[in-house]
Amino acid sequence: MSESKLSATVESVMRAPPLTAQFSDSISTIVDRMVTYDVGCCIIVSGGEPIGIITERDVLAKVVRAGKEPGRTLARDVMSSPLISIESGKPLSQALRIMHDKHIRRLAVVKGGRMVGIVTARRILDSLVT
Repeated sequence: MSESKLSATVESVMRAPPLTAQFSDSISTIVDRMVTYDVGCCIIVSGGEPIGIITERDVLAKVVRAGKEPGRTLARDVMSSPLISIESGKPLSQALRIMHDKHIRRLAVVKGGRMVGIVTARRILDSLVT
C-alpha cells in the first residue's frame, strides 16, 4: 500500500454534503431518506448543530431488534452520541486510527468548526485500491 495514498486528506474522499435529519424526525422518515440517497448513515442535528449519528446498525439494533415502531421512534432515541469528527485537512491514516480506536466506521468531517462532509471506512478503502 502506498504511503502517499494514506497521506491524502480526508476532504479528498469525503461525501459532501452529508445526509442530515432533525433530532425530532421519526426513524421511518430517516430510513426513507437513507434509502433514497443510498447511504448507510444520517447525521442528526439540533438547532443547526450536529449532535449525533444514526447508522443502519443503529436502526437494526435499537429499532427492529428492540421491536419498536419506526414511525413512532424518534432520532434522539436511537442516535449514537457524541458525534466523532475529524478536520478536513487531516490525513486518511489519522481517520483510520480514530475509527479503529473508537470502533466506528464513520466520521463527520469539519472545516473551520462547520460540518462539511462524512468519511467512511469504505470510502477510504475504495480510495486506497483505485
